Amino acid sequence: MKKLISLLIIGALIFGLAGCGKQSSASDTTSTPNESASDNNGASSDSSVSNPPVAPVSVSNDDKDSSWNEATATKIVLGDSISVNGSGVTVKGNVVTVTTAGTYVVSGTTANGQIVVDAATKDEVQLVLNGAQITNKSGAAIYAPQCDNLKVTLAAGTQNTLADGGSAFVYTDTANEEPNAALFSKDSLTINGTGTLTVTAGFNNGIGTKDNLVIVSGSIVVHAANHGIRGNDSVAILGGNFNITAGNDGIQTSNAEESGTIDIADGTFKIVAVHDGIQSENGLLIAGGVFDIKSGGDTTGATDTSDSYKGLKAAGDMDISAGTFVINGADDTIHSNGNITIRGGDFTLSSGDDGIHADNALTISGGSINVTKSYEGLEGTNVSISSGTIVVHSTDDGINAAGGTNANVGGGRYGNDHFAAGSSVGITISGGVITLYTTSDGIDANGTLTVTGGTIAVFIGATRDGDATDVDNGGTIRPALYGTANLSAGAKMAVGDLWSLTLESNVTSYCLMIPGVVNGQSYKITVNGTALATVTATTTIQGMMGGRNAGGMGGSKGGGRR
Repeated sequence: MKKLISLLIIGALIFGLAGCGKQSSASDTTSTPNESASDNNGASSDSSVSNPPVAPVSVSNDDKDSSWNEATATKIVLGDSISVNGSGVTVKGNVVTVTTAGTYVVSGTTANGQIVVDAATKDEVQLVLNGAQITNKSGAAIYAPQCDNLKVTLAAGTQNTLADGGSAFVYTDTANEEPNAALFSKDSLTINGTGTLTVTAGFNNGIGTKDNLVIVSGSIVVHAANHGIRGNDSVAILGGNFNITAGNDGIQTSNAEESGTIDIADGTFKIVAVHDGIQSENGLLIAGGVFDIKSGGDTTGATDTSDSYKGLKAAGDMDISAGTFVINGADDTIHSNGNITIRGGDFTLSSGDDGIHADNALTISGGSINVTKSYEGLEGTNVSISSGTIVVHSTDDGINAAGGTNANVGGGRYGNDHFAAGSSVGITISGGVITLYTTSDGIDANGTLTVTGGTIAVFIGATRDGDATDVDNGGTIRPALYGTANLSAGAKMAVGDLWSLTLESNVTSYCLMIPGVVNGQSYKITVNGTALATVTATTTIQGMMGGRNAGGMGGSKGGGRR
């Protein structure tokens, strides 16, 4: 029976996701993220992106409820022989089958057993893992072929382990190749409680459902040959501690027709994935949490460029309002086939391709973004920055806006380049503190460029020729100071009392657009307190019309393995 599963994001933002199971009647309020606030240049955050791309819905209190009635619950104790105290259970050999709705408390150890949940389609089943160690040498440790919703509660203070049969795994349902996870439900699956769950999946996925997956809390460790955590229709995470090692994607959805959304409110995540760290077949919504993600191949970097090795990836839109992110990706560290909106958060990104890539619009209205390594730093068909602190190190363009594709044009390590100019392509900067270190163009609009606010410093390195600002279809910028100089990393550069910065890379040319600079006036630039040059401010765009505009977008549309 289909239902709506909802996710309440505590604080400033509610994101929604559609699902199935018991419909909630609870009603939660929606608040507007990123209320207008000034950055240190007096620029206001962009209120035009106040609404998330997925409508907010209410949260099921039943999903969050990890309590149970000890007096009425059925007790299952695993061991050389299995004992049951209560009703709703059948035991055959080493297989325990739950047949009706209710609460079942599981404890003890089995070296070769299984818990099966095969109840009526409207039955709600709660499995309380109360110090349970379950290994199944030929299949899934927990398999729920039928119920309305399976709720797995991790009892406080307990350690629980699940392991599948690895290479000896045999599908129970060979036609549908199910179960395909060590913990698998064919219907909706909820995990809550404060205990610990360790899942070892040597055959396929760690935790999986063909429906919606909700994780409310708990400490969860997953080692999986394929995907670590997979909700076919959606994944909603309200909190918890996660340590995931996956031979494919760390966290994944695959059914965009139902929802395909991954919605994360909070939690601590350490993910090492051979492919994508977090991959959504539709939208990806993050409102908080601490993320440490490594994605892409083996440690030698010997990856197949036809596959996907992204840190955060969405086939639809992506919306991030808060969180701390350290992402090391062989491919783009943050990627969307649609739009990306970043309202806040702290990002440290190291990419083998692009730092942040949106096939459509990239909008940044807050946060701290540090791209320490990339081919191109930030890119989208249209890039809009109204607030935030941004530092980019790139071997191609620092910020790039472009459209169109051509497989014959070289670029980043993965996928085709997007390079065509057009009137609908452009970059708009109205606020923020932006520092770009690149060996190609600093800001490459491939369309129009409009700069009305913010503090912008563009530094070009020595290995390639590039323009600090480069457009095809005109535009306007705030007064800029252009110059050339051979400067070393660690040098302190200053413009009077208006601005100063310690360089993070070697520089051969620069462009400074800073508050207080007036067009036509001259300014003394110093390095380590010594005069470097006197430069006259201009509103001329350096690479205006006919500049180097074929560098283009190096990011791919993704795709990747399923």
